[in-house]
Amino acid sequence: MNATGSPATFIFDFIKVLFREAVWYRTYVALCFAAVSLAVLGVGLVYPKTFESYATVHADQQNIIRPLLAGQAATTTVTDQTRVVREVATSPRLLKQVVEELSLVSDPSNAVQVESRVNSLRGALRIEGVGDSYIKIGYSGANQSEVYNIVSKVTDLFIKNSYESKRKESKEAFLFIDKQVKAYKAQLQEAESNLKAFTANNLDGTEASAEARIANLRQQIENTRLSIEEAETRIKSLENELSQEGQFVQRRFRSDVFRESLMEAQSQLEVLRLSYTDDHPDVVSLKHKIEDMKRAMSEADQRQVSSSQSSGSASDPNINPLYEELRSRISTEKVELHSMRRRLERSQKLLSEEFERLQRIANRQAELAELTRDYDVNRSIYEDMLSRKERARLSMTLDVEGQGVTYRIQEPAVFPLTPKGLRLIHFFFAGPVLGLIAPFAILAAFIYFDPRIRFVGRLESITTVPVLGVVPHITSPLSKRVMKTDVMLLVGFLFIVMCVYIALAFARHQGVI
Repeated sequence: MNATGSPATFIFDFIKVLFREAVWYRTYVALCFAAVSLAVLGVGLVYPKTFESYATVHADQQNIIRPLLAGQAATTTVTDQTRVVREVATSPRLLKQVVEELSLVSDPSNAVQVESRVNSLRGALRIEGVGDSYIKIGYSGANQSEVYNIVSKVTDLFIKNSYESKRKESKEAFLFIDKQVKAYKAQLQEAESNLKAFTANNLDGTEASAEARIANLRQQIENTRLSIEEAETRIKSLENELSQEGQFVQRRFRSDVFRESLMEAQSQLEVLRLSYTDDHPDVVSLKHKIEDMKRAMSEADQRQVSSSQSSGSASDPNINPLYEELRSRISTEKVELHSMRRRLERSQKLLSEEFERLQRIANRQAELAELTRDYDVNRSIYEDMLSRKERARLSMTLDVEGQGVTYRIQEPAVFPLTPKGLRLIHFFFAGPVLGLIAPFAILAAFIYFDPRIRFVGRLESITTVPVLGVVPHITSPLSKRVMKTDVMLLVGFLFIVMCVYIALAFARHQGVI
């Protein structure tokens, strides 16, 4: 259907055609109105009522004990209360208990019926979070009493089970930690015994003492070697001197010694005179020294002559005392050298023994480190477990006293009096409206898709012949009388239909049907 002209003109023409078609098909319009209205009302009569009830649970985590024992005892906390409530409230164990206590199945011993009812309850229960600490437990169904009883029973069982599970959890945690404390205590005692036994059997000392002893022995060996070298050098020197001395010597007069010194002094004087004059202090000093030596030499000669006359044996040979002294010193040095060599051998043996002891200490150091590490680890864990045990005991006491996370009913379930969702009143008012809209919608679709020409614009769009005028529909007097009769009959029919419509709605409201 194509049309030309302004949209307002087209809409106005379309409405006129729509009403003309409605008058033409008035009987069908009335029948459609009655059928649609009664059908909507019928749906409203059979539409199931849904009653809803809910209870609000408050998760109380704030109490006066918690800040006082912060860091000492762990009160039960819940990070996501809604998830916890949903998991507990929709657990098969709790829902099965609800089904059995409320007798929601005819045969409680039939596992199939019980499981089916539990699944339906799980699907109908709604757990929603309201704020940070409030959780709403809701249920909807067709039976008011059943809805109310289910919400109340689920809420009560959840509060009871949460309290019992909280105490059970704290007690199990305490018993588990206590068991671990005893186990680690036994391990700690075993590690301590092993460490004591190792310490008692380890007589080699520590690595530091062995290293200090080795350093001392090395120093002694070095000193002994130096002493041996010095002694060997002294012996060689003494032997050289001994080889140059004779066992028996002639007496040497003291004047011979002065004579040799005098000759040396005179030689020095001749050398000095080559460079200096006789007035030079060194030359003068050396001259005085030569004079003194001459005087001493003459005195020595006189004493030697007198001594020779008194003894009468100056030409006899005598034992050389220097030779005897050198021999004595060589013997002493050799004895000391032998003792030092024995000391060196002993020190080297002790050094090798100390190296062996250090090796044993190093080999056992790993074992000692492992034993010490085991002891330290067991001791730290044992001390930590002791503190955890005390905190678990306090936590268990707090949960028994109700000082942890406590669930309490903030708003109890209310008996539902009014159904939720679509009710009969909605269908009652929607029936006539939909009954009036439906026939006109059908006629509008019929006019839109009907190929017959009803508008001038469409005729002008399909032909080039100009339209000179439009002949209006002419209604004859007979047609008017027939229409009047039909209208009266249709009004009566619609009146009867509306009376039946209202009567059905009233009867349902009163509970008759």
